Amino acid sequence: GQYDWGAWVPNTPCSMRQPPPTCKGETTMQQIMESLPDIRQSCIQMAITWHLGRRQPDMVPLRQNTDEYFVEEKAMQQIQEFQRELETIERQIDERNSALELKYEYLKPTNIENSVTI
Repeated sequence: GQYDWGAWVPNTPCSMRQPPPTCKGETTMQQIMESLPDIRQSCIQMAITWHLGRRQPDMVPLRQNTDEYFVEEKAMQQIQEFQRELETIERQIDERNSALELKYEYLKPTNIENSVTI
């Protein structure tokens, strides 16, 4: 997700070499280019974005809990209901994607981490 958007540095420049424009509609392409990060800084930004946005090797998907934090019956029922809802969402996304040339995978529950691993 983040890399797809942030790898194109003008979308999310990590720094600017010039102050931002103060008047709307008066900025030239030269001013924009002079304000964007240089190639070195752009490469660093892309590398950091790739590392932070890639799927981690120890990633646990949203539906899968590896630890047993809740053992009470009511809590377990809520967890099971939530997991069923996530399964429904996953099926709906798969159905929509079946007709698309470019699949939208970002919010599929199996692609969302159960917790942050950074």
